[in-house]
Amino acid sequence: MRNRRGRAGDQYGHAVQLIVAEERKSFLLRLPPELWKELERWSADELRSVNGQIEYLLRQAVRERKATAKPDDSSAGES
Repeated sequence: MRNRRGRAGDQYGHAVQLIVAEERKSFLLRLPPELWKELERWSADELRSVNGQIEYLLRQAVRERKATAKPDDSSAGES
């Protein structure tokens, strides 16, 4: 026997999973045009958005800073 809801009912009869993006801090960043163009090229080469490329570079710099920080350097753990 066929479902009374038909095709549309089948499409919406399943549970919907909501994906909530992690909270992000937004801020304005002013860059010289020539630096922006370089970041655009670099991000395109690595298949990222400029925002994603900047975030990647910042995470990499923070990771390197933590790796080279002295154990008694209290500023290394600040955010």
